Amino acid sequence: MRKGLGGLVGRVAQVLGLNAVPVAGYFGEGWSQGTALATYWVESLLVILFVSTRIALHRKWTRKAGHFRVATFTQQTREGRQQPGAVGSGSLLSSYLGIAIPFTLVHGLFLGLLLFLFLPQRFGTDAGVAVADLGKGAVGVLALLAVGFAIDLVSLRERSFRWLEIGTQNALGRIFVVHMTILFGMGAVAFFGAPGALFAVFAGLKTLFDLGGVLPHRELERQPPRALRFLDRFRGADGESFSAYWRRTEEREQAIREENERVVDGAA
Repeated sequence: MRKGLGGLVGRVAQVLGLNAVPVAGYFGEGWSQGTALATYWVESLLVILFVSTRIALHRKWTRKAGHFRVATFTQQTREGRQQPGAVGSGSLLSSYLGIAIPFTLVHGLFLGLLLFLFLPQRFGTDAGVAVADLGKGAVGVLALLAVGFAIDLVSLRERSFRWLEIGTQNALGRIFVVHMTILFGMGAVAFFGAPGALFAVFAGLKTLFDLGGVLPHRELERQPPRALRFLDRFRGADGESFSAYWRRTEEREQAIREENERVVDGAA
């Protein structure tokens, strides 16, 4: 219990420190808005490196079946339900990289146009990116990501595949949060007429999302929440109730999770 609580406290402190790097640079060291935002993108690149390393080490040390199939977050059935492919049909690592790298590069293109063209032209060159300050931010981000990696590395051999899968999904979710904050941040810039509004949106939403990813994960119960059980009044085309559908799908997801924890030999 104490070990788990200590790990949680360590991760919360690491996440807060990570998000404090650009905030402290902006408000304490006088970094430009462009430099602070560019630091977030550098963090995105480094996160890909550390997440990929976690996945590769966990796969090598545990040989869990979930590593050797296409991840559920990239594969859909005809009915829209997620399901893993057969063992040997893909991997969690390739599924993650296939999404993370393209999206991060596209984000870099949008941010490049924003930071090197829009902000300097609209608010002057001081709002752009200062390379020296960006280097300081990159070093700070790298150090704090390494701390988080070290915390996870201590118990990585004993971690379940489900734990790693959830962490990978959170890392992917962070990419989409960054993408959405670009859109909302641009609206804030247009409304308030100041680039600081864009940075405030970025910093606030990303910090909240990162903290949410640190909290312990709980799987859904076999029965739907009481507040949703009124939906049992409405039956599907085959007469199945909402509660029966919920229970059937959750039992299926549980079976998939159990299968992913199976240790395999000789998987490609």
